[in-house]
Parts: sequence; structure tokens; C-alpha cells
Amino acid sequence: MNPSESQAPGLGVLEKAMALLTLLSERRAPMTFTELLKVGSLPKATLHRILNTLVREGLLRHDPHTRTYRLGFRLLELAYDVWSDFDLRLAAQDELVRLADQLQETVRLSVLNGNRLMVVACETRAQGGQERTAVGMNLPLHASAAGKAVLAASEPGTRAGLLGPAPWPRLTERTLVDAPALQSELEITSVRGYALEDGEQQAGAVAIAVPVYDFEGAVIGALDLAGPADRLQLERAHALSSRLISAARAISHSAAGKGMSISTGQKLASAVPAELTRLDTASSLLGEGPVWSARDNALYWVDILAPAIHSLRPLEGTSTMTRVGSMVSLAVPKMSGGLLLATPAGLLSYDDASKRMTRFAHPEAERPGNRYNDGKCDRMGRLWIASMDLGTAPNRGNLFRVDPDGQWKCMDSGFTVPNGMGWSPDDTRMYFADTFRRTIFVYDFDLRAGKISNRRPLIEVDPSRGKPDGLTVDEEGCLWVAMWDAWHIARFSPDGTELERLPLPVPRPTSCCFGGENLDTLYITTASVRLSEAELAAAPLSGSLFAYRPGKVRGLPETTFAG
Repeated sequence: MNPSESQAPGLGVLEKAMALLTLLSERRAPMTFTELLKVGSLPKATLHRILNTLVREGLLRHDPHTRTYRLGFRLLELAYDVWSDFDLRLAAQDELVRLADQLQETVRLSVLNGNRLMVVACETRAQGGQERTAVGMNLPLHASAAGKAVLAASEPGTRAGLLGPAPWPRLTERTLVDAPALQSELEITSVRGYALEDGEQQAGAVAIAVPVYDFEGAVIGALDLAGPADRLQLERAHALSSRLISAARAISHSAAGKGMSISTGQKLASAVPAELTRLDTASSLLGEGPVWSARDNALYWVDILAPAIHSLRPLEGTSTMTRVGSMVSLAVPKMSGGLLLATPAGLLSYDDASKRMTRFAHPEAERPGNRYNDGKCDRMGRLWIASMDLGTAPNRGNLFRVDPDGQWKCMDSGFTVPNGMGWSPDDTRMYFADTFRRTIFVYDFDLRAGKISNRRPLIEVDPSRGKPDGLTVDEEGCLWVAMWDAWHIARFSPDGTELERLPLPVPRPTSCCFGGENLDTLYITTASVRLSEAELAAAPLSGSLFAYRPGKVRGLPETTFAG
């Protein structure tokens, strides 16, 4: 026992109780006594005593039927008490000073006042900047990083009221005054977790901003960092995003937006294998959705945040990148030619030659706050695609089956960050990951009927091992899973046992698929979004496309969408 513990006998128990509350908050799902005993590293008697006390005080709830514990309503009462006397400017002061000192730039706090965004606090260490007089000024919602951060974090109805009707004032030649263009920018901002301003309010000025939330998850303002473009380049602004997000969370301790990770795990001690190579293609902010087309002898994938469609033709040694006008999270080949794209505006048919897009289906048309994420075609050519909230709000995602004629059906719901999908070689099982819950589920699958049933957890990933993202299934029925924030691809047996890890030189692999003429090459997409300057320096290949030849196993053929 150290001296501080001897002077405060109850301190150790208090720390253990706080650790349990934090654990249940992070897991989100109720936990049994046995599960808490396993992960909490507490003696059984101590855990039992602490749990009883927390339940008695209303900080935890105990369900006697399921024998599980979850957070109690007393926490809401305490939150209301705190926020009734909360001074956002005072709470932010230390974070503003810390960021300004560390970055030697201008950092500002803005708050919503009706439909106006006003700067209420400012710290600057920039030399000769005009930002010293920023307090009290109003920021244009459509043309400032802080304004776009607030708009992107607002519910669609609230957003429209804040903005007012288009067109909006054109402040520079770069100001977004077109409603569809601004809508696309806000969708990307929501997914990215931060807003950028590049000469839209003032020529030659760059800013990055993140939303600040109250305890209920409603946006109340923004934290931004601003400077001249010759000093605060966009590349550096991207790399500062994690610092600002961390500061914004510290200001209000809100859980909103925490589905977006801002820190990575430890790099694996084992060396990257020589069989892993980086392919000479454009780097991505958020590379996703790789799919091999036997028809085209090509690999397709997307950069959700560019936004862009990529293709690679290994036999020809060529690669292309096609920028598109709105966020795109998936591109799958169609039997009738071209690609089927997933965008916030729906599933669109895309013609390679004309670059024309036409509406195909839109299962989430009634939920403008949702977007499509990962998807894959089953062996009958039906597309299974999942949706999620643009800002990763919990439990708003759905799983859809989209048929070749454009008809669709919601097959399951209640997901937060739905991701990788795949099927067993005999088509009796379907796998589906929820990255937020760190869980890969398995369903019983009826190929002929296109139905799923009996969802249950197959793999529950410990927080120290990252988060399951995209996945693929090999000819032996094993799952290859991209482990976000964990520097590796993991291979699991059909029963969920981890068999091996493929170390990577980057922390954020996003997905993988088998391709090539013999389906013996594993293609791996990765991301660089929300990585700090230090993390990017340690992993400069982040966002690259990689290829790996396992040498012992091949993949299963990808199915073209039958529409």
C-alpha cells in the first residue's frame, strides 16, 4: 500500500467502483457478475460488495431475470444537476490554453445562440494573427469550420432551421453556396468527425473544428483551430483532428461521438512478413469495401471520405481513382455492367463510360440521418448492406437485403457501426460484425429463401485486441478480419477460435478480400483518418492498399450483384 492509500482508506474502493462504472459504460451491453469478475480483476467478495453498494445508490441497475448489471438512472439525475450550473466557457478554458500552448496556434470556442454561432473564448499563440479580437464575433454556419461542425452534428430538421434557405452569402470564391454541395460536405464531416475550412470564409485561411456536445448528446457549440494556409496546411489540419476531438470530449465529458476512435493500440511485436507488399496506388483517408471482380480481373474499393472509387488491374499493372460528388461507402460490380454504389442518397447504378449515376434503391430514404456502410453479395447475387447513423449514434443501424429488381427488406436492426459480412462455404451461416460492440455475430442462413435467423455472438473481441471491421471468408471456412486500431488482420476458425495474426505496418486496417486469378492474394484496405501527427510519423503507410499471399489457402469467389 502506498502512502496516499494509507491516508485515505476508502480511496482504493472508490477507484474500483469508478472502474466498474466506466467498464459498463464502455461495453454498453449489460454484464453478468461472472463477466465483471473476469474482466474487473477483483476478488469475488469485493466485487459483490461494490456492486451491492452501487445498486443501492442507484448508480447501477440489477436485472434479477437475466442476472445482469447496467448503469443506473441516478447518473442521469447527477448529470442534470451538473448541467444546470454548467459554464461551458469556464469548463473549456484549460483545454483552450493547453492546445494553444502545444500547437502555437489560435484555438476558439463557439456556442450556438439561436441560429447564430458566436465565439465566446479564444486563446492564441500565433504571431501577428488577427484572431486576438475573435471573442464576440459571429461565424457563418455554411462557410466556417466551426459552423460546419455544428451543422454536421445537428439533426436534419434542426440543421435546416439553423441554415435558413439557400443560397447563402458567398464570402470568397470557395464558399459553398449550393445546397447539394454543402449537404455532401456535411455528410463527409459527420463521418470524419471534424470539419475543415479552406478559404471559404477568408481567402488564405485554414481551420479545423469539432463539435462540442451536452450530456444528452445534443451539439451546443464547436472547438476550432485556425491559421493562415502557409502555416496550417490541410494535411496538418487532418493530423490535428484527434487532439481537438479529445479536447472537446474532455470539456463536456459527453458520450456523443465516442463511436469514433481517436487513439490506436500498441503495435504488434512480431515483424511484418515479407509476403506483405504495399501496392502503388493513391493513399486513402478511409479506404473500404474491397471486392474482386472475376469479370473485370480487377479489384474495386472506395475512399469514403475523398470521396472516390478506386480500381486496380494487376495483370495490366494499372490503377485508377475516380472522384465522385458525394460520399460513397461501397462499389460492387453489377451483372448488367457498371457498378452499384452506396451513397447517402441511396444505392445508385454507375456507368463507367459516361460516369452517369441513376437511382436504383434507397431503403433508408425515410431516415436522412443514416448512411450506408459495408455490404456484400450472397451467392444468389443479392446485396446485403447495413446502415448506421452519420455520427455513430448508438443502435440506429439496420441490415437490409436488396434484390436484383431493386426490392428490399429490412432483415435485422439495432446496430451501431455495422461492418464486415461473409458466408460459410456451404452457405449455411452468415457472419456480420458490429465494430462498436467489438462483436462478430453469426446467423443461420437460408440461401434459397434469402433469410437469416438465430443471431448469436461468435467472436467477442477484447478491447486490447482492437475492433473487428471488414472481413472475408476463405475456402476452409475461416474468417480473416481487419482489426481496427490493432495493427493486424486476425484469422479465426469457423467456431471463433483465433488461429493467427498477420502483422501490418499500419494501425487501422479496414477490410480485406481475396483476389487475383487464383484467389490466392489477400487485398487489404486501410485508413489514415483521425491519426495524430505522431501516429502518422510512426505509420506513414496508413491509408495504403496492401497485398499478402498466405501461400496455404485461397479465398472464395465474390458474387456479382445480379441486377
